[in-house]
Amino acid sequence: MAKSKKAIKSNIRTMELIGIDDWNRPVYRCIENGALWKDINLGKGVPALYSCGNDYDGEPSCPIKPQLEIVYVNQYHEDKYTFSYQMLSRLQCDCEYYLGFGLKNANVLFYKNEQEHINEMKNIWKSFPKDKKPKWLTWEQILQYEALMVNK
Repeated sequence: MAKSKKAIKSNIRTMELIGIDDWNRPVYRCIENGALWKDINLGKGVPALYSCGNDYDGEPSCPIKPQLEIVYVNQYHEDKYTFSYQMLSRLQCDCEYYLGFGLKNANVLFYKNEQEHINEMKNIWKSFPKDKKPKWLTWEQILQYEALMVNK
C-alpha cells in the first residue's frame, strides 16, 4: 500500500511561477527537483511546459512528460487587456515624440493623422473597465495631447 502511494506522489510535479522571460513566456520552477520549465502558450489557456536546460533565458526544447500530474502554486494567466495597454502606451509614446523630436510631423504617428491617433487613444482608454483604467495615463492627459496636437 505504501509503495503505491509513493508511486502516485512521484508522478506529481508542483510548479511555482518565478517570472516571465523576454519572450513573454511564464517560467516555472519545479518544487520537487528545482528544474525550470517554460509555458510556450504564453499564459493563455492550459500551460504547455517545455524544459529550458535549467536556464531562465534558455530556449524551450522538450515537453514535460504527459503522464505527470502538474499542480501549480501560482499559475500565470495573461491579462486580457495586455495588448490594449501595450497599444495605448505605444500611442502615448508617439504623442511624446511628435511633440518633441518629431517636430509635429504626423508621419511619426501610428495613424499618420493627429485626430485619428487621439480618437484611437480615447477608444482604447474607454474600453477598459473602471477598475482596469491605466494609472499611467489619465483621460485628462489624453485631452491635453489632443489640445496640443489637434487644436494647435
